[in-house]
Amino acid sequence: MLPPKSDERGAVSAVERRSGPVLPWLIAGSAVATAWVVWRRMQQPYYPSVALQAGLEMVGRRWRVLAIGPHPGDLELFAGGTLRLLSQNGSAVTLAVLSRGEQATNRANIGEIRAREAEQAATILRAELVQLDLPDGGIRPGPELERALDELWARTRPELVLAFDPKGPTPLAQNPDHLALGAAVLARARSSVWRGERIYFYAARQPNVLVDITEVMQEKISAVKAHRSRLVGPDWAVNPFVRGVSRLHAGRVPALYTEAFYRLV
Repeated sequence: MLPPKSDERGAVSAVERRSGPVLPWLIAGSAVATAWVVWRRMQQPYYPSVALQAGLEMVGRRWRVLAIGPHPGDLELFAGGTLRLLSQNGSAVTLAVLSRGEQATNRANIGEIRAREAEQAATILRAELVQLDLPDGGIRPGPELERALDELWARTRPELVLAFDPKGPTPLAQNPDHLALGAAVLARARSSVWRGERIYFYAARQPNVLVDITEVMQEKISAVKAHRSRLVGPDWAVNPFVRGVSRLHAGRVPALYTEAFYRLV
């Protein structure tokens, strides 16, 4: 006769008494792990080595660069390393932030605080900052956004433009303001006002350009940390988060940290 089985439910109950229900944590952990694997697979470039070479060509020349973000901090997280490489290689880089991010919290004067943080980040990236005042949470395709883009183009005369990917952004970029910016830049590239400037979409789900940012990783982290009003959790937790976002393609190309883009034209 086989010995009786141990009371498995009793063992689980003992764990639950010590640390709370186990099943919800297991489900949540599995969901996060699955989402991470799916995201990584969806973000893989078609030809990694070709994409990395395209990144070298992107940052190896001098351009008039216009990088556009809907809110303070967007550009630093998704393209901060690339922008620092461009500026230190001789490009004239302008960071255009469409809103002040005033809806982030209920903190008094949060829009002013975030604008000052954006100035600090721009200094770290060796870029000029242009701060606009479109409504946070209310950026939509239409005349107001088109006028803002017209002014930015006239001011910077860009040769290379960075904006959110309007077609298939990463889960971190699922925001109506982000999508509106990408859609407006895409429409501009397809219209009669396009003058041959290169368009690169950041936070791209299926990139065709990878930029090796390993040598400027610390500067990227510092630029992200400049936005202290938006950091959640302890300061020490920011480093692994930013490094993790920048390691999505590790092991597929000979670069430790990269940023991914989809080059439209």
